[in-house]
Amino acid sequence: MFDLRLTHDDITPTRTWQWAGSRWRCGSSWVAPYRHQLTEQAALTDGIRTVFIAAARRAHINAARPEPVTVSPGTFDKTLRKLREDRDDWTTIELVPGQAARIRTGSACTAPQYLAVAGKVLHGSWDLLNLRDHQAPDRLDLVAVTRMISLRNRYSASTLWQDVKLLTERATAHFAEDGQLLIQSPEPAEHTRARSLQTGTDPIPLFQDLLDRAVARLPWTGSRTAVQLSAGMDSTTVALALRAAPQGTAVTAGTVVLDGVRGIQQNERRQLILGHIASGWTGVTVNAMDHLPYGGTSRFSRAAWVSPTSDIYIDALETLSARFTDSGVRAVFTGIGGDELMALTAAEDRSGPGQFEPDAPPWLGPAARAALADVDAAITPAAVVPETALMAKTVCGPALMRRGMWPIHPLTDPLLVRFCEWLPVDWRRRKHLMRELIDRTGMPGRVARPPIVENFHHIIVTAMRQHGVPRIRQILNEGSPLIEARLLDPDGLAQVAKRLEAGSPTGDDHEVVFALLADSALTVR
Repeated sequence: MFDLRLTHDDITPTRTWQWAGSRWRCGSSWVAPYRHQLTEQAALTDGIRTVFIAAARRAHINAARPEPVTVSPGTFDKTLRKLREDRDDWTTIELVPGQAARIRTGSACTAPQYLAVAGKVLHGSWDLLNLRDHQAPDRLDLVAVTRMISLRNRYSASTLWQDVKLLTERATAHFAEDGQLLIQSPEPAEHTRARSLQTGTDPIPLFQDLLDRAVARLPWTGSRTAVQLSAGMDSTTVALALRAAPQGTAVTAGTVVLDGVRGIQQNERRQLILGHIASGWTGVTVNAMDHLPYGGTSRFSRAAWVSPTSDIYIDALETLSARFTDSGVRAVFTGIGGDELMALTAAEDRSGPGQFEPDAPPWLGPAARAALADVDAAITPAAVVPETALMAKTVCGPALMRRGMWPIHPLTDPLLVRFCEWLPVDWRRRKHLMRELIDRTGMPGRVARPPIVENFHHIIVTAMRQHGVPRIRQILNEGSPLIEARLLDPDGLAQVAKRLEAGSPTGDDHEVVFALLADSALTVR
């Protein structure tokens, strides 16, 4: 939640921090929290120690003031604990003269916190694009790049660059006086296993109650709130919870509409949902096929840097976000975390294929193939929130925050996560609980059980055939840091482009988009 610049020269007993407009300052150092109606900031000092905290606001509690507050040494720790009390979405910076600066984060991580050291100065931001000066193409993290281009993503402190780190959930970063940065991982979070329910027990009312509590944790206002409503089970469940909230009127529901019969069915289901919700809600739509990645107007086609955490459908999502901001929206609810809530473990899913890694894609170069053996090295211990949901937050958060909107992900609430871990398999399989919850609203059965599978597969295949092939050829002609590092194989890329152009791609050729995204994060073309 911070942009920052810190040097130990300014962490002394004789220097004091002052709030100046939008940030705290001391000498050449500064700390700027992300400011929003749904966040709050505070600073504490006892004359020696100084702590800055940025956190998501809690409902019915007045926001703290950013001006530094002086407390006695005897009450400092108690006051800091009170500021963190009953919160999971916070970041703190703790400064003590003569000691390493400590940056810590809670378990929610709605806003990612990236850190980089250069010349004994610590730089930080919630937006990777703000750390461009520390993203040297000759200092790539080979394992992190390999995870991305081979579709083996893992939740870890690594980014594409050796010199830029992500502060993962509940972790502590130590910035020493000699300029060293060490990230200390927490103890693994405790998790539980599915339990049996007594005959006749209905888990849906308790699920709804926990979701309602998660939705009510932040003081959002309906007319300034949107929900990303794909009409899938996750986003529909969230939308129904918003409608049930006291302030759940006049919400904006935004949908990226699919192509062909999938889009026709999706749009029909979306209209049924909005008709049921009523309550003055407004629906806005964006057609996915009008905003293909790497198309002529795509963000990926512009002569500008892009973040490696960008969603591959960022063009459609950015267009939707622009519609939100035009409507005065300042908070956006998502369905992130729903897949994880209802997921089965490999042991539970005996009818499925189990957990397996895909074959190494043909565009991997020799360095990437060698690094495949290390993709599970240096990953985080078990998190409170499922790791894949945390990775999704790092994609979603900055894109909305750049536009002044705060993302809210109620399906990642820790109590909801724990409850769903207890659910018997039959309630989680194929999201049975969510489908039953939606069925009980009285909406037609096709809302919860659409006959046609709705996904982006055809859209990304079309995008790669139309626009991915020219980009691959441009990379092959102009070169890429990934080819120089032997992470991408030009011959493998050429074969993928040939199959895509001929209309005969193999199963996963369209996933070359992730290799293109990695190149776009390293090279402006």
